[in-house]
Amino acid sequence: MALELIPSSFRCDCGHESDFCEGTVRGMKADSKKRRKPMQLIDSEYDKHFIEFAKGEATAIICPIKGRCKITGWA
Repeated sequence: MALELIPSSFRCDCGHESDFCEGTVRGMKADSKKRRKPMQLIDSEYDKHFIEFAKGEATAIICPIKGRCKITGWA
């Protein structure tokens, strides 16, 4: 179960945590409201995880190990 951690971090099903600046996540959420296609924010770790944003929300984490993991809640 992938989770969005308050305020700007995400935890994948594989246990990896991606941390970003609050302004970056806020900007991605705002920009994703204006686009039809989902946007992706890339983690800079060696095993790159992608955070997918659509319609103003973080919707999924794309993991190199487990594939696409839907974000189901907050922690």
